[in-house]
Amino acid sequence: ETSPLTMVVCGPIALAFFCREKWAQKEEKVQRTIKQVLKCDVTQANPLAPRSLPPVDCLLSTLCLEGACKDLPTYRSALKNISSLVKPGGHLVLFVILEETFYMVGQHQFSCLYLDQKSVEEAVKEAGFDIEWLEVTRFSGPGTLYDGQGACMLVAQKH
Repeated sequence: ETSPLTMVVCGPIALAFFCREKWAQKEEKVQRTIKQVLKCDVTQANPLAPRSLPPVDCLLSTLCLEGACKDLPTYRSALKNISSLVKPGGHLVLFVILEETFYMVGQHQFSCLYLDQKSVEEAVKEAGFDIEWLEVTRFSGPGTLYDGQGACMLVAQKH
């Protein structure tokens, strides 16, 4: 099922702007483009171990690191680890929920690392990236499925 991935790649507002036929074409293109899904452990120096792949032009991380990291030093280390997957001049596209401590999947509650905008920016820069674009969207009220207060989206280029 690649519909959620297509939404990330093509943009969450994309569905509102594309008729069903064009959306189906985008979905098909995403399915054709993905060659393989690899296990990734961002807490390891080589996140793709035991595999080793050439660095990529662009790495997308969406709602991942704050769930995988228990504290800010681990988060900073994880960003450094995934930076090894990006070639110099390549880009990191990062989507993070800000000021969140939990989220729900069905009846299961999961904890996540509380991050503010400053912590995210500092960690990205410390990992060897220059932030080219950053946007923060604040949520209007508390949700029952999560307690995040906003979302941070950024694009950064590796030195």
